[in-house]
Amino acid sequence: MHGRWLENAARRGVARATIDDIVRRHDIGPADFAVLDGLDEITDPLGASFFVLPADIGPVDARRAVLMTYVLDAGTGYGATSPVNDVEETPYSAAEVQRILERQAVNDWTYARLVPLVHRAGGRMVTTPHGTLMGLGGNRLLGLFAQRGGTTYGDLFLLNIRGLDDPVAELREVVVSGRSRHQRKDSTTYAGRLALGRLLHHEERHSQQWGDAGPIRFVVSYAWERVRRRNDTEEDAGLGDGGYR
Repeated sequence: MHGRWLENAARRGVARATIDDIVRRHDIGPADFAVLDGLDEITDPLGASFFVLPADIGPVDARRAVLMTYVLDAGTGYGATSPVNDVEETPYSAAEVQRILERQAVNDWTYARLVPLVHRAGGRMVTTPHGTLMGLGGNRLLGLFAQRGGTTYGDLFLLNIRGLDDPVAELREVVVSGRSRHQRKDSTTYAGRLALGRLLHHEERHSQQWGDAGPIRFVVSYAWERVRRRNDTEEDAGLGDGGYR
């Protein structure tokens, strides 16, 4: 995986100085990629890697796998997904690795509580190039937590797709298509119009909002926006990237 990282960086035009800075500031070496060894890997149309979390993974390894997926992919690819993205892509850097580490630290409840909860409910998740998790499937109760095209809780974006016999196969469809995905009333699914990279960028900004505000403040603030018929949180995350326009 370490060699793959260097290849990805070269393919994306990441400067060697950036790689050296990540190694120096975060002590990244070949052994750090071992957390991804043996995981089911899915590749999107831009060549980015997503990894399926094993159903029995612990919180420490889940959190590390998420971080190392961002490192391995050497960038999110957000800038290449669409000519009309809401914001400029943040360059791949040691500073971004640090930001993700800090976000994960304050959203650690995602890994300690939500990851096992999703697995117990029959859902599955993949790590993403954005340093987050994306999940779907599970029982009716879990499905109540995902609204519209999906909902983010901490570092987990939960697609509004449930009751599947093979949620990993559905995750593969999402990633390979490079598009958002939706479920009809008869439980069949279909690809949406939105580029997955844009959607994941939008949801990662929500993850940062969760981290900045904390769970209670985030939920209260979001609910108050609904009462006031405002959309500040979604606007900050990017209305176009989130499929709101």
